[in-house]
Amino acid sequence: MDEILDLVDGYQIERVFPVDVRSEEKARKEGLHLWYVVRFSDEHPVEEVAAGLAQLGEVSKVEYNRTLKRASTQKAIPLTREAMEQMRASARTSKFNDPHLGLQWHMVNNGDLGNHKFVAGADVNVEKAWELCTGDPSVVVAILDEGFDVTHPDLQGSLWINENEVWRSEEDNDGNGYAGDYYGYNFAAGHGVVSTGGRYDTGHGTHVAGVIAAANNNGIGISSIAGGNGTEPGVKIMSCQIFSGSLAGTVLDEVRAIKYAADNGAVVLQCSWGYISGAANPYDWTPQFSSDEQWKSNNLLEFKALDYFVHNAGSPDGVIDGGIIVFAAGNEYAPAASYPAAYPEFVSV
Repeated sequence: MDEILDLVDGYQIERVFPVDVRSEEKARKEGLHLWYVVRFSDEHPVEEVAAGLAQLGEVSKVEYNRTLKRASTQKAIPLTREAMEQMRASARTSKFNDPHLGLQWHMVNNGDLGNHKFVAGADVNVEKAWELCTGDPSVVVAILDEGFDVTHPDLQGSLWINENEVWRSEEDNDGNGYAGDYYGYNFAAGHGVVSTGGRYDTGHGTHVAGVIAAANNNGIGISSIAGGNGTEPGVKIMSCQIFSGSLAGTVLDEVRAIKYAADNGAVVLQCSWGYISGAANPYDWTPQFSSDEQWKSNNLLEFKALDYFVHNAGSPDGVIDGGIIVFAAGNEYAPAASYPAAYPEFVSV
């Protein structure tokens, strides 16, 4: 390996996953300690370096650190005041007093939202779910997305906080390999400050966080699936930021975020992204993976990290023994979900 890399000026090599003494035994059991990232000057073609490394008997797999791209870079456009008033006046629900619940047709849809052609019952049936539970603070949901607004008044009671860290600190107080990870970590930027104010930030992370855990029945903003009921709190949300302003996350950022979530208490992994469905229309898209084997063979490190979350998040004495992973099925109008959502052990939405 030294002979190969000596041909590459100024290379750097390090473990993909930083050592966390609390979880190192589990990481080694799953073989995650065997993955390394090699960095070198762009003067050397990556294909040549990869081919050289792949010839070595000590190397069983070589993958490129691909860039993950947002599906859209457009910022959210608020409804006009007139449309909001019209829809709010026609909506009928009294479960919670959040003023915009009447606009959330995906949550509660009675088919009477103004002049829009909404179909009664075309929603996630959350009212039935609320009869069973409105969320539980022992459940931590890690959001792999853009960062979310940690100052938002509707999210204040739902923030996961790493009490062993200091906000904006450059010290790794708890020794988990990440400095200042108070609300989570910005893997795209490589620091503990969760951000939302970049030029290319769309607000998607805050949107997702709100749907999951905005405070219910507090008289402001929206309602959420698991944001409590105004008396009892809901779930906690952890930011695992893989998109940040103009910075698009990479597979390296993604897999580190997944392992971080499992090792720091998350039991649900929320991923509103994915690849292009293998069944997508080839005239409009570039279809990708069509089978479990095809996805895993091309994305072994990603699979290993996700498999680690499924089997190592939570604990036998906790709220969940293992982890639940949720992926977006895709926006290609394809007859089959995209990967990773299509993998049988994950929830496809």
